[in-house]
Amino acid sequence: MMGHFQKLNLTRQILYLISLMLVLLLISFVISNTIAKRIVESKVTETSGKILIQVEEKMQSFYKDMERIAVSMLYSPTVQTYLDSEDFLSRVLMNSEVISVFSNTTTLKENIQGIQLYNRTGMQIASIGRGTGESSRLPFSAVEYSGMLTNPNTGATYYTIAVPIYNLDKSPVKDYKGSGIFIMDVNNFSDILKNAKITPNSRLLLLDQNKTILSSVGDTRSIEIEQLQNDSRYIVQMSTLPLTGWELISIIPKNELLQELNIIQRLNVVTYAVIFCILSFFLIIFFTRILRPIKALMDFMKSYPKTGGESRFPVVYHNEIGVLAANLNKMLDEIDSLSKEIQLTQKQKYEIEITKNQMEISAFRNQINPHFLYNTLECISAMAIFYKAQDIGDISASLSNMFRYSVKGGDFSTIQDEISHIKEYAKIIEYRFMGKIRVVVDADERLLKLKTIKMLLQPMVENAVFHGLEMKIDSGVVQVEVKMTEQNQVQYIVQDNGYGMEEPRLKELVARLRQFESQGWMAREATKGIGLPNIYRRIKLLYGDKADMSVYSKRGSGTTVIITFPVQDHMEHLEVE
Repeated sequence: MMGHFQKLNLTRQILYLISLMLVLLLISFVISNTIAKRIVESKVTETSGKILIQVEEKMQSFYKDMERIAVSMLYSPTVQTYLDSEDFLSRVLMNSEVISVFSNTTTLKENIQGIQLYNRTGMQIASIGRGTGESSRLPFSAVEYSGMLTNPNTGATYYTIAVPIYNLDKSPVKDYKGSGIFIMDVNNFSDILKNAKITPNSRLLLLDQNKTILSSVGDTRSIEIEQLQNDSRYIVQMSTLPLTGWELISIIPKNELLQELNIIQRLNVVTYAVIFCILSFFLIIFFTRILRPIKALMDFMKSYPKTGGESRFPVVYHNEIGVLAANLNKMLDEIDSLSKEIQLTQKQKYEIEITKNQMEISAFRNQINPHFLYNTLECISAMAIFYKAQDIGDISASLSNMFRYSVKGGDFSTIQDEISHIKEYAKIIEYRFMGKIRVVVDADERLLKLKTIKMLLQPMVENAVFHGLEMKIDSGVVQVEVKMTEQNQVQYIVQDNGYGMEEPRLKELVARLRQFESQGWMAREATKGIGLPNIYRRIKLLYGDKADMSVYSKRGSGTTVIITFPVQDHMEHLEVE
């Protein structure tokens, strides 16, 4: 595939790359939008569940309050004496006291609309406020919450709490003495439900045992719970209250959750369109200002062997292509001049000279080494300074210094040289990212003359830049610290404030570090560059268990890599070498 791509002309390569870039960008937009929707739905569902639990806790708290109020009233001496009295006249005389107790109880809860008291036979013997219309009631054994009820006379809705009353003197045998009925206003649940509403058009319902709506928040007209549960446009959650069997139902329209995401989606579309326009503009400039002049220059070079003589390329472009054309014309002039001189020499001398030149060229080709490369970089730096391209000169000089450092000498250098090396690397990074990423070095001056393994710090800083900070929108900092520990060991600390790693990925990296002695480790890590596993292996092979590497990372907070190695053992090793 790569070979086929390299065989294509430059125009098709650029078109393919731009098309691939647009496709990948579109896929990225679609995937990010999908993931964002899922995350929002998941978070809202989780939040809604927590809110339902809070509502349920408030309901349970309400139940307990009512139970305490009921017990306090029904087992008060006045009510107990009233129930125990069999004489009608005594009850008539005590009626005002009982009503006073009832009245005091209703003041404790505003939603208590009425109270009714029944004796052991189920006959109503006292009441206050709104009634249920019942004159008798069958005995029951536990607290009962009714569902939604409607007064046939007034049409008002309510629900009741029925509490049985037992004779405490005959405990543990339960002796039924009567019951108290509390007529409750259903509107008291509205305040609880309003506080649990998440979005403007979300709905929250409280259903009784018969699936009748006791209270609700939001539009509940023509609502079908079963249909909404199967409707992908809504998030529906249900919770059953244990004591009453009532149900809490939360219904949240998904479109309200994704309104802000729709804005982001439209922004992505606009961004995609702007990028497309920019790339189109780039193609126009590329074809008109670069490709067309190059093609004209190539056509001239192809035709020159046929035309030869005094033909020259017309310089009409005032850019690098024009400079190249002018230099080409100058070179052709020099070639013509040299050709005329060469023709004046003897054939034998010409052949000897050609043979000698070929041998020298062959020798030079066989002797190309790294020194030629960094000398060339220094030449580029000098030319850039000459042409007043200071930035190019600086970055070329930094790259030359880095290359010279990496190839010269053995495997060891001073800590000061290591720091100088990463400072040169930092210059290149600052130019590349336009100052967005900085490398800050803090080193103990007492350690600068000590020896260390070569090329430890730079790969660590490079990892921090390209894995932690490169994709970060905001500016980033790589903090490099060189210090002496309390155990008289040298410690390198490289810390960035980049993206960091998730816990599974961090554990995977640490596991890879610990497996450097396993069979096939070198083959697996060979294609992964001189990253952390390579550094870990080098310090372990040299220092053994006296050296260690630690990696700490948290998503969104950055990554810290710490290398510790002994001073004395390292110096002895250098002396032996």
